[in-house]
Parts: sequence; structure tokens; C-alpha cells
Amino acid sequence: MVWLMVLPTLLLSMMAGVAVFQTEQRAAINAAMETAEALSLVTDREMAVRSAMLQALSIAPSLAEGRLDQFHAEARRLVAGSASTIALTREDGQQMINTRVDWGVALPKTSIFRTGVTPNRPLMVSDLYTGPHDKRLSFAVRVPVTVAGQPMRLGLGSPVTDLQQIFRQQPLPKGWLGVVLDSQGYVAARTLDPDKRAGQRASAAMLEAMAKADRGVVETKTLDGVPVFTVFARAPDSGWLVLIGLSRGQLAHTAWMAFGVTLCVSFIFIVVATLVARRIGGSIVRPLQGLRDDALAMGSGERVQATASGLEDVDIVQRALVAASEERSGHEQRMRAEIEAAVAQARLAQEAALRSQKLEALGRLTGGIAHDFNNLLQTMTTGLQLAKKLSADPRADQALAACQRATAKASQLTRQLLAFGRQQVGHESVLDLREQLPELMELVRGAVGSAIDSSLEMEDGLWPVRTDPVQLELAILNLALNARDALHGRGRLTIRAANRQVVAGEVTDLLAGDYVCITVVDDGDGMTQDQMAHAFEPFFTTKPVGQGTGLGLAQVYALARATGGTATLNSKIGLGTEVVLWLPRSLGRTRALEAQAPASGQRYGGTVLLVEDDASVRELTAQALEDLGFSVMTAPTADQALDLLRGGAQVDVVLSDIVMPGTRSGVDLARTLKVLKPTLPVVLASGHPVRIEEAPDVPLVAKPYDTDQVAAQLAAAMDLARSSLPPAGASAPAAAD
Repeated sequence: MVWLMVLPTLLLSMMAGVAVFQTEQRAAINAAMETAEALSLVTDREMAVRSAMLQALSIAPSLAEGRLDQFHAEARRLVAGSASTIALTREDGQQMINTRVDWGVALPKTSIFRTGVTPNRPLMVSDLYTGPHDKRLSFAVRVPVTVAGQPMRLGLGSPVTDLQQIFRQQPLPKGWLGVVLDSQGYVAARTLDPDKRAGQRASAAMLEAMAKADRGVVETKTLDGVPVFTVFARAPDSGWLVLIGLSRGQLAHTAWMAFGVTLCVSFIFIVVATLVARRIGGSIVRPLQGLRDDALAMGSGERVQATASGLEDVDIVQRALVAASEERSGHEQRMRAEIEAAVAQARLAQEAALRSQKLEALGRLTGGIAHDFNNLLQTMTTGLQLAKKLSADPRADQALAACQRATAKASQLTRQLLAFGRQQVGHESVLDLREQLPELMELVRGAVGSAIDSSLEMEDGLWPVRTDPVQLELAILNLALNARDALHGRGRLTIRAANRQVVAGEVTDLLAGDYVCITVVDDGDGMTQDQMAHAFEPFFTTKPVGQGTGLGLAQVYALARATGGTATLNSKIGLGTEVVLWLPRSLGRTRALEAQAPASGQRYGGTVLLVEDDASVRELTAQALEDLGFSVMTAPTADQALDLLRGGAQVDVVLSDIVMPGTRSGVDLARTLKVLKPTLPVVLASGHPVRIEEAPDVPLVAKPYDTDQVAAQLAAAMDLARSSLPPAGASAPAAAD
């Protein structure tokens, strides 16, 4: 009877020991694989954080407009106090900016990203390299940017010591070796001797395994010569690898210990069974079976529940299994939480970048379309004016007047498109809102109707702002009309203006500084979250077909961004909508806007040099100006206009388009004539969102323009030029030093 119990029990004990041995080894390798995969995602998160920072920096106006000296200062402030470096390079590798070097110092070409960048990876991460300035082992992340129309690369270089925080934030179990490798197999971070091993390459067996698969287990030796089971997993976005090394000796020791404990328990049971086989034989088999089941359950990833068997030795092992199971479960939960947080953070950064890129692309598209459409409208406007002057039939006059009204509406639509697409307000001046807003409220009240309670609240000591007054009025009127439609003719509309000091990060896409907030609030229908997400996009509208163009809020957003501010929206269904324009404070002086209306039928004199690349606009505008009394000379480009003037052509005023083919724009022509012929007045005309800061004293006429108004502007420019000439016989003033 005893031998019948001893022999099966001995066999069962050996089976349990082998199962524990194999389960312990598999569990350790599986846990190491899960840890390696989780740490590979954490490695990607480290790279994604740097990439997101570069994406945010890449939309800086100074970078897009090519003001690299200002962008160098902004980038240097961003990395001040850290060991990181921001560099801007051309496609051929020539560095344009390096925050390690002062602005203006000649920079060499760099070959950091010529090799090692894995194609089809979301993140562009270099392999390890030695920094040319600090001589530290480093890595870099880069993103593509466009600088003044030229494609370039914006990169952020960091020392590899920054990657040690991966293991500080997620400590590995005792005896585990953690390693982070770049895509070529060089050590970037390590839990053991990181300073000594950083930059060394993995073993040949490890490199061969990495080349064949993105994850797996390899029996190899560490750089310290220790035999290990190496579990590796490749980060999906950057292509870097995370290795977890498990000492084969330690794994065997742990497994043999578990096996020995099992055998000891078995032998004790055999001795006890020999002495009291009949009394306790049945009570020993069940605990051992439960212990084996718990070990198998733990090996398959299940959580072990604490139970009391009545046998102390079995309960000790079972409690150890319970503790190990709970520790493993907690470890998995922490890893899962960290991975979810990393994924959420990356998703938010990606969504913000996509929104910004979408609005920027829409702006460029609408601006380009409006520019081309403006030339067509200019041709139609001038042609209609000439036709109306030549027509003697009243019925034709009515038809021409209807056409002129249609072109006026089309012109207003293109101005809204240009307002969304422009990067700089074209007719800006310093405004005192305490004078502008009360006058505008009368227009708002007339637009929304007397049934809506409209009120204006202004803070005392309101700061001045620099913006386009016409665009500002249009923006507030657009908001008021949207509120009127949401109120269905009845309710409350409030416009508030107040000073605000904004700290960094308080308002999205807004730098720290002083701002004036113009808030338009209504208690109407409100918007859904999906509607708010698209509200600032051009052509998006919640109104029925034929009742809105969808350009109102797009024009508001474009005005705010063009001044260096932004626009924010807050709305809830049934509670109303609040739109805030954040306009930067201006330290300039305010000046009144002047407008002159030309007298009907007035005749003019003088010679006009008309510089216009569009043949239709050039021919019709020349004919219209000649009908008003001017003599007109034409040139299709600024270069040909300069050739005419250098050849002795005598003109009294120049009317030039701004955006033209050739080596010079209209602004360049004005600046050149300022030197060659300082007394020759210049009037610029454009239908494109351009910058004219280089010629701030030159009058600007927006296309499509009225030829009578342009004629009056030309005459005023000639009169101003004549009044500034010295009297006949007076000596010329001495040249300035």
C-alpha cells in the first residue's frame, strides 16, 4: 500500500518539478518580451515628444517667412538650459541654423541623416553620432519644414544620456539587463554601465537576429561576456530596438530552486506517507495538484488566488505564487497605463498638428484661387466701367449696372477668401478701439435688428491694437450676423473688449504677452462639438444652402492670426456661443483713417506708367485711364518698366502690380525708384496677400479697383510729389551724411 502511494507520488512530484522548471523559464521569457515591447513604445514616445516639439516649432512665422535670425533666437531660447541642440538644414545637408553656434557663424554640412533613417517609419530618427560641438554621443529627430518656399529639415539633437530615463521611469526586476539600440545595433541606453557601453555595437548573433525579425529570443552573450537569453522588440515608429537580457545561470538557478522545493515537499510527503499512509495519504495529493495548477495558471498569465491547504510547506509555495502573480498583474497594469498615456499624448499632438496643417493648406489654396480670380474681376470691372461710359441705351445701362453689382459681390467674396489665406494684413494701422467700437455698434444694431438686445462693454484704459480696420469691422459684423441667425431674431447679443495678460500655454497657439480680447456672446442655439471642430474652416456653414458662404468665421480666424493673435470658440447646444478675438497690444500711435471719393466726370492730366503682367487688365486699365485724361505707357514686368525709365521715358506717376514674373516685384520696383528717381510717385495695386513692410510709404490699392478711384489716387500722388519739390530757383538741400 505504501509503495503503491510512494511511487505515483514520486512520479507526480518529478512531473510537478519539471513543470515548475519549464513554467518558470517560460514565464520569465514571456514577461521579458512584454516588457521589451512596452519599453519599445516608451522609446517611441521619447522620440514622438521631440518630434511634436519640432512640429510646434515648425509653424513659427519667423521660420515660414525666412527670418532665420529671429528663428535662431527663438530656437535657442527653447533649448536654453538643456543639452539638446536645434538645427535647420537644407536638403543637401548644409546647416542654416545651429543653436550651439551663434547666429552668423559659418556652419558645415552635416551627414547625420544620410544613413540610418528607416523608410516608411512615422518618425525620422538618426542613428547615434558624436556631436561636432560638444563631442557627446547623441541622436537626433527631424521633421520637414518649408522656409520661404524652400524645403528644409528641422532637427533636434539630444545626448543619449537622456534615454536613461526610460529605465529610471520603468525599473526592471533585479538581474534583468535592459538595453536600447539604434537601428544599426549601437548601444544608446543600458541599465548596466551605460557610460562604458554606450556607442558599442551588439554581438554578431544579435545583429543577425535583428535583421531577420522585429521581435524574438536569442541565446547569446552580453558585452560583459555573460550568457543570456536576449529578448528583443523593435519600436514600430522609430525602428530602434529594446533588448531584455535574462541570465541563463540565474534562470536555471531559479528554476532549479523551484524544482528542489517541489522535490523536498514531495520527499517530506513520502516520509509522512510512509509513517501514516492511511491517515494522511488522501490529504497530500490534493494540495500538490492545486500547487501544480497554480503554477500552470501563473505560467499562462492568469492570476493565482490565495487558498489554505492545511500543509504549511505547500501553503508557503502557494503564497509565493500568489505574491508573484499579484506583482506580475500590477506590473502589467502599470505598463498598460503608461502605454495608453503615451498613445493618448501622441494622438493629441498628431491631431493638433493635423488641424494646423489643414488650416494652413486651406489658406494657401483659397489665397491662390482668390488672387487669380481677382485679375478676372479686374478685367470685368474695368470693362464694365468703359462699357457704361460708352453706352447710350438706358436698357444697356441697367444691364451693365446689374453686372457691376454682381462683380462687386464677387469682389467681396474674394476679399473674404484672401482674408483667410493671407499671412499679413495689407492695410493695417494702429486703432483706438474706444473710438472704433462705439461707432461699429451702431452698424451692428442696424444689422441684427431692434428685437435683439445689443450691448457694448469696454474696459477702461483699453490698449490700442494694430490691424486692418476694414477687416476688423467685417469680422465683428460677421460674428454679429451669425449671432442674429442663431437667436432667430430675439435674444441678447453682447460685445466685450478687455485687456488680458497671457502666460505661455494658457491659450492654444498664442504666445505669452499682452492682448486685447474682443468677445462676442449670444444666448442662441449653440453648436455641437463636431461643428466647433470645423467652424473656422472656409466654406463650412450650418446654414441652409443659399443662406451662407461659410467664410464668416474663416475670415475672423484669418484676421486674428494675421495680427499675431488667434480666435477661440466656446459653445453649448441651447446655451449660446462665445467667440473671442485675441489681438496683440500695439505700442504705436493711432491715426485717423482718411478716405477720398473722386468727383464724377473729373478729368486729369499727366503721364502714367502702368506696370501689369495680365494683358487683359493692362489693356483695359490703360484705355480707362486714357479716357480720364491721362497719357499711359505700359510695361508687363518691373524689369521692363525700369528699362523704359532708364532709357529716358518721361512719366509723372507709376501704377504697378505687386506680384509679377521676373526678378523684381512691385515692392522691389518701388524701392528701386526710391533711389533712382526719389521724386517719382509710385502707387501699388494687388489682389494677393503680400507683405509691403519694405515700402511702407507707398499707397496700396486693392484689386479689383475702380478706375475713377485709382485715377484720383494717382492725381493725389502726383500733387503730393509736386508739393514736396523745392520752389523754382531755390537751392537744393545739402545731402545727408
